[in-house]
Amino acid sequence: AEGLSYKVDPWRTEDTQREAVFLALHVIDWGQTRHIAKHPEQFHESWNKILSRNPSVAEVNRYFVLTGLAHVGIAYILPHAWRKPFQYVSITISGAAVVNNFHLGIIVDF
Repeated sequence: AEGLSYKVDPWRTEDTQREAVFLALHVIDWGQTRHIAKHPEQFHESWNKILSRNPSVAEVNRYFVLTGLAHVGIAYILPHAWRKPFQYVSITISGAAVVNNFHLGIIVDF
């Protein structure tokens, strides 16, 4: 019996550039969310519906490592026609969260 095969679209330089922008924003958001976790008396998580209102630093770390890795994997296997929109939507959402956090006075805290 023949197994199913799936041909992944070639990864392009622009895919790497978009993924790098997303990952940079993801790491900034990670640091900001760590600050939220370290200061529950001052801040609470409101954007992320997976994390609790007051997540622990360990929960934040686990979430951001797993979602960062998952994002790279998903972007890699998506057909090129879907990869680009996926990355741009992710960049927009992460960028909005980072900007909102900065406006609230939330710093990057590693």
